[in-house]
Amino acid sequence: MLAVLMLFMEGVQDPDFWWHLRIGRWMVENGKLPSHDLFTFTVPDHIWTDHEYLTEVLMWLIYSATGALGLSIAFGLITWAGFLLIYRQVRRQPFVIVGLGLALGALAGWPIWGPRAQMITFALSCLELYWIQGYLSGRSRALNFFPLVMAVWANLHGGWVIGFAWLGVALVAELIGWAWDRHNPAHKAHVRFLAIVTAASLVAVLATPHGFSLYLYPFQTQGSVAQQKLIVEWFSPDFHQIYLRPFEAMVFIVIAGFALRRPRMYEFLLTLAGLGLALQSVRHVALFVAAATPVMIASYSDYWKELAAGRGWRLHLPARPLFAAVTAVVLLIVTIVAAIKIDADVNPAVQQKLDASSYPIGAADWLAAHPEVGTRMYNQYGWGGYLAFRFYPEPNRKVFIFGEAELMGDPLLNQYNEVQNLRPDWKGILDQYQVDYVIFNKGEALSNVLATQPEWKLVYQDNVAVIFIRSTP
Repeated sequence: MLAVLMLFMEGVQDPDFWWHLRIGRWMVENGKLPSHDLFTFTVPDHIWTDHEYLTEVLMWLIYSATGALGLSIAFGLITWAGFLLIYRQVRRQPFVIVGLGLALGALAGWPIWGPRAQMITFALSCLELYWIQGYLSGRSRALNFFPLVMAVWANLHGGWVIGFAWLGVALVAELIGWAWDRHNPAHKAHVRFLAIVTAASLVAVLATPHGFSLYLYPFQTQGSVAQQKLIVEWFSPDFHQIYLRPFEAMVFIVIAGFALRRPRMYEFLLTLAGLGLALQSVRHVALFVAAATPVMIASYSDYWKELAAGRGWRLHLPARPLFAAVTAVVLLIVTIVAAIKIDADVNPAVQQKLDASSYPIGAADWLAAHPEVGTRMYNQYGWGGYLAFRFYPEPNRKVFIFGEAELMGDPLLNQYNEVQNLRPDWKGILDQYQVDYVIFNKGEALSNVLATQPEWKLVYQDNVAVIFIRSTP
């Protein structure tokens, strides 16, 4: 658990981080939720259903007190809490298999961990799955409290809908068990209880300022063709990428575990649901980790116990002072290494360098020093949040687009894509929105082509960004 903590304490790299902070600050200062888009000049009339308003408020309060360092630590601990709940599910299994399984799960989700609102959905998924396992095994009825968790979850992140997916898996598994074995009253009782919890949780979702409109939000996101096609984190995993190899390995190891020990119906369906989500979108790899890690550990643990029992191996060795001493030394080393690694990833100097290489800081400084330049901006999608953070509410610095894709809407996403990919009507779109300055990545196709256009003039460039302004006739 100390070792995997190193993977969770990451510097801020999510471009949405900045607009989350800015809207969190706006809500704290104004004492209300946004009803319409605030940051763009393109879609100011779009209704804003801010499904993660409470997280954004908390993010701003932490950031204003401790900076990015505090947020990195806070979200790292939230992710770590999810793994602690995974460990609680398998704590009775052989510790070596538990440790290896937790390490593999942490590596598989490595591309996803970091200071992101999605970590709240990961941690609450782990809590729900822990309670479901406890209920189905007859050890706990803590699942009674899940509607209360859902009421909080619905105010923290739009991933609350995943909570119903896990409940649905348990319901289907128990319905199949009931149909298969009518003489076992446990399945019928489980179905009744799970149905009641699900119904109560559906009502609990209404405990938000958005009311019934929140029910539609997750489906609008999933149904957006433009988001699925244009936003990287919604893409299916690309297994040619090295950083996804641990996830790929985990999939094969889980399948091999099913060959060694036949899974229970609930375990099989849960793993299938998690894998389906992960293959649909790389951002859902974390949900696969939450669902499949305990199943994987249980599969190999049960096989090991059967193998050891069949061969007469001793599973519990007597205490050995030398082993205890070596363990203490190793624990100390792991603690020191973890502390050094965490400091290297989240200290302010490292964060400053990361920001400088990822965002148009110099270009934004130039715009701040030249307030007379430009009235309508075309910006790189991932930079919209940072520019909104820097400049809101300056009217001449409102962005063309930023990372709240559902708020932007498919038409604007498609128009943005037309311009950045230099489709035939790219100039017409810039004319339509009366764009008179562009801030974009240096070396990208759009930047290179603008340099050849007589009506556009390069006024700023550095290693990250360029700024072009439209010449007046």
